[in-house]
Amino acid sequence: MGTFEIVHKGLLQYELWINEERLGEYQTAEEAAEDVATFNTDYIEWDRFKNELENFPTGLEEWTTVSEETPRK
Repeated sequence: MGTFEIVHKGLLQYELWINEERLGEYQTAEEAAEDVATFNTDYIEWDRFKNELENFPTGLEEWTTVSEETPRK
């Protein structure tokens, strides 16, 4: 399916991405993670699993941090 990414874009600005698709903008990284955990991302392939999946990150402390060398376009 892909890997969700929360990208810090500036003061009180975060973006939620999967693959090369930007799913939304948020004031906090926690809000973006909550949308993933509650299957409210507008990414059909993920959101359709609501009430079916049990082992997924429910908070930022459970996510893996990845630093990119090249900024997103």
